[in-house]
Amino acid sequence: MSESLGIYVHVPFCRTKCRYCDFYRVGESRPKIDRFLAALHREIDGWRSHHGREVETIFFGGGTPSLLTNPEVGAVLSHLAAAFRTTVDPEITVEANPSDLDPAKLAELREMGVNRLSIGIQSFSDRELRLLGRRHDAAHAAQVVGWAREAGFDNLSIDLMLAIPGQTEASFRRSLERAVELETDHLSLYLLEVHEKSEMDFLRRERPGLFPGEEAERRRYLAMHDRLCAAGFEHYEISNFARHGKRGRHNLRYWRLEPWLGLGPSAHSFVDGRRFRHPADLGAWLADPMAIEALDNDPAQELAMLGLRLDEGIAEETLIAATGASAGEIDRRLRRLRRFVESSAGRIRLTTEGRVVSNPVLTELLF
Repeated sequence: MSESLGIYVHVPFCRTKCRYCDFYRVGESRPKIDRFLAALHREIDGWRSHHGREVETIFFGGGTPSLLTNPEVGAVLSHLAAAFRTTVDPEITVEANPSDLDPAKLAELREMGVNRLSIGIQSFSDRELRLLGRRHDAAHAAQVVGWAREAGFDNLSIDLMLAIPGQTEASFRRSLERAVELETDHLSLYLLEVHEKSEMDFLRRERPGLFPGEEAERRRYLAMHDRLCAAGFEHYEISNFARHGKRGRHNLRYWRLEPWLGLGPSAHSFVDGRRFRHPADLGAWLADPMAIEALDNDPAQELAMLGLRLDEGIAEETLIAATGASAGEIDRRLRRLRRFVESSAGRIRLTTEGRVVSNPVLTELLF
């Protein structure tokens, strides 16, 4: 297990709420942002050199980290560098909405050491963007990718979404082709999740026909896999594709169960074999940014479940340790699931079909 550390900074502020979002967020407010930053610096001091590990990755997520000014991002990075030892070449990622970016902001971010940008585009269809509640249009999203390249970013990730209400196979294919044309380095593509009592949930109740069924989702997923692999991407995780050398190092820490420290309200951590989180409450976190809540976890089971999300899969011994099953029972489970799981040279991995229905497959394999 890695002795290095990843750091996640949760910036909870959003200018508007996207209709599908279920992450912890609060409305944009300059006084609240100022108080948040002051507490964040207190938290960094509280963890200063606590774990004695080198920091390998830093990830600003949210929320909308791009609502912070560049000097504010730079101050956090400087404080982290002073409080923790960093590796020679840390991956430093900022999530950003296209509507918050311009050439000057991008150039400054790159100059201050941010070397990876994750752009929340979601779709290159203006109709779909409006339905999702996004603040940008497709033309501006493409323009931002060009500006980022001009600013010197050579590690760009784009988020796209499958199964948007009213999305057709043709419109999804066009979004995918546009992402390939823009020569992005990394693509995160995930199914729209409809959370209870969200705006999307109300829309689904009123107009269920707008939402594609499981078979349509399956066709799109398989077509996405074939198209991106043909374009030179590695399908290295269920929802993530990367060009050679451009895999997301920070998120790989999650899937490989390597240590990370989460800063900010609602942020989760995994350090020294234990999981904990901050309260999903800005006021409570501001009052005590070091307050944490322990979470139950089974590292052996988590290592197997998360590792099976990756193309590299897991060792058979890892699955045995996670389940407590005998080698014979594991072999029986693998035979039952042979369309969805494959085993070779002592390693177990999901097939492409298995990734489409990963949740029930993992449940049957692990439990």
